[in-house]
Amino acid sequence: MIRTLAITWIAAAGLHAAETDDLLRFANGDQLHGVFQGIKEGPKAVWKREDVGDAVEFKTDQLRHIVLRGGRSLKPLTSLSHVALVNGDRIPGTLTALDETSFTLDTTYGGSLKIPRNQVAMFAPNPSGGRLYYHGPFREDEWRMMNASFPDGMPPVVKDEKGEKDAKNAKPPGDLPGRWEYSGSAWYWPSKSSGTALLCESTMPERSILRFDLAWKNRLAFAVGFHADFAKPK
Repeated sequence: MIRTLAITWIAAAGLHAAETDDLLRFANGDQLHGVFQGIKEGPKAVWKREDVGDAVEFKTDQLRHIVLRGGRSLKPLTSLSHVALVNGDRIPGTLTALDETSFTLDTTYGGSLKIPRNQVAMFAPNPSGGRLYYHGPFREDEWRMMNASFPDGMPPVVKDEKGEKDAKNAKPPGDLPGRWEYSGSAWYWPSKSSGTALLCESTMPERSILRFDLAWKNRLAFAVGFHADFAKPK
């Protein structure tokens, strides 16, 4: 049985997502798309954009995140097994050795990694506790939007010849419900209005565990629905 999971909330965090660009998230909440070109002495992050002639440098203490490839992995993880470090970081990998001083992980991205045991807070060989039905969001097309005013689906975004959003010919914001924006393996709600839900079809069994990360500013209105289409009742 295909079960539809619908999630809707309000979060006052706006961005305009790009599908393949890298992404800078600043400590003050600003975001900037472009191409990450490395770290130089300072330390400073070197950033390149097509609309800027020369590369731009940013002090790393001004940055919160540098998201590569929009947060998309080159290939999916074969396992969710991971080590959680005392500083909050998580390192995916399969435990191959353990002694009094270190953990040894086998990884697909860095070969064999040895981590000092005093830096490990937790090891999770099977964090989902059973069969994993969904892990993401790593692809935008796995989800769709639904609004009670458009039970057959949200109208398409108006785009120009370059395939970018055409703000000039688009309908005024008041004529259409707000839309979610996807970037960095996460969904963001940039609008002040509410009512648009995110839906994902998943083969969830009768009993399952649902985990997700949620962050917001100001007030939050949040709901999770199962077997819901958000259509107006007749």
